[in-house]
Amino acid sequence: MVRKKGPVWDYYDIQSNVDNSHPHVKCKYCSKEFKRAVPERMQAHLNKKCPGAPDHTKSQSRQQNTTSNLDNLSDEERKSLKFLLSKALELSNKERVKMQMDDIDQSPGDMRHLGYCYQRGIATEKNEEKAFELYKISANKGHITSINDLGYCYQHGIGTEKNEIKAFEFYQEAAEKGYAESMYNLGYFYHNGIGTEKNEIKAFELYEKAAEKGNINAIHKLVECYQHGIGTKKNEIKASEWVKKAAESNYA
Repeated sequence: MVRKKGPVWDYYDIQSNVDNSHPHVKCKYCSKEFKRAVPERMQAHLNKKCPGAPDHTKSQSRQQNTTSNLDNLSDEERKSLKFLLSKALELSNKERVKMQMDDIDQSPGDMRHLGYCYQRGIATEKNEEKAFELYKISANKGHITSINDLGYCYQHGIGTEKNEIKAFEFYQEAAEKGYAESMYNLGYFYHNGIGTEKNEIKAFELYEKAAEKGNINAIHKLVECYQHGIGTKKNEIKASEWVKKAAESNYA
């Protein structure tokens, strides 16, 4: 049995454990493999090279740099910071930016952005519980991205107890509304039997739908499915076609 050391192992699938200390592993978020697993190299891949790695997989120092250096903010973080700053400018007494949970004048999109700020600690103190509550209110108003966010929170235990069944349900709801990221997440759950019974055929179908919408994580998984016959017949030609599409998107 492989002895795991540190959280980085949670983000890789073990392909072979002939060498218990340094097994053959594959990144869960792209097609990168390490024939001989070395935690430092695995973490470096997540930090700098993996196109689909979520923020929570990156090292703590990198996460801190992301939220403290404006030059390194993602588009999502910039949108949320812009929202916070716009709200701050509306306050005549220069108080800390606040939002009442029951403020019906706030749009679902505004609440979602503020929730994202609380989750990441952008221009405010990090508070995952507040983030979760704001996502929940926004989702109840039909905001599709917030529905996906709730799935993510339940999947990883952010601001609430980890509950993979509820995560599956929220991803399913958003996927049915056409949200590509949720299609990929739902496919991943079916692929690995998370929160539901394993079903590689459904996983393939969802990866395909998300890939057609341009989701890069789904494209990588679709290539894997065609290469290894997961949920479909092996087809190297189609695998190559999707690799080409990924390359054209600069995400190969």
